[in-house]
Amino acid sequence: MSLADSKARMMSAHRDLMNAWFRVHEAWHDDTARRFRERSIEPIDRQLRSAMNALDAMEETLRRVRSECGES
Repeated sequence: MSLADSKARMMSAHRDLMNAWFRVHEAWHDDTARRFRERSIEPIDRQLRSAMNALDAMEETLRRVRSECGES
């Protein structure tokens, strides 16, 4: 699996998670929902964004290596 494929799958999973959370959150507004968001949703969101940024950096590094090594 390529980095681009991995990033696409991660973006899709992130989008699915956030869409599901927004649907649930429409009906769930108590303190337990807030704690769940703070302890579960937000950390996952940050980690997924960080991982996607890392994949972008890795992809750029690989692009430069390939360019410098004469590969296309």
